[in-house]
Amino acid sequence: MALPHAKRGSKSPVGGSNPSPMGKISGGRLYWVLLALLGLALGATLLFGNKGLYHLYQLRQERERLFQANLSLKDENERLVKTIDRLQNDREFIEDTIRKELNFIKKNEVIYQLAPEVGSGPKVTQAPALGPPPNPTARSKRTGR
Repeated sequence: MALPHAKRGSKSPVGGSNPSPMGKISGGRLYWVLLALLGLALGATLLFGNKGLYHLYQLRQERERLFQANLSLKDENERLVKTIDRLQNDREFIEDTIRKELNFIKKNEVIYQLAPEVGSGPKVTQAPALGPPPNPTARSKRTGR
């Protein structure tokens, strides 16, 4: 007696293969799922890893900040070099610097200080009188306990 021919890929009731232990995921589908997970892991490492793209972005931002600070310090350095040169060679600059920073005056120079005109300045109000000060000889009596 001949057995009926089974179609390819169909499960035969006698001696057929059992379903996969992973449930309904077939071998080809499992391969693609694992490949996608591996791709996601590699992508996350590329973006956020120790030497990833985000770290590269942060380093570029830091480099730009340091470059700007360096330019600012170069400008300050040039200004200070010019000031040092003028302090060493320019007598008038030395005199002006001393007058500004130390409030010195020239020989035979007169400074006029004008009193403010009455009514032109800010109004100052006085506090009301407090009365006579307390007598320092008056002492409070202590009661013995």
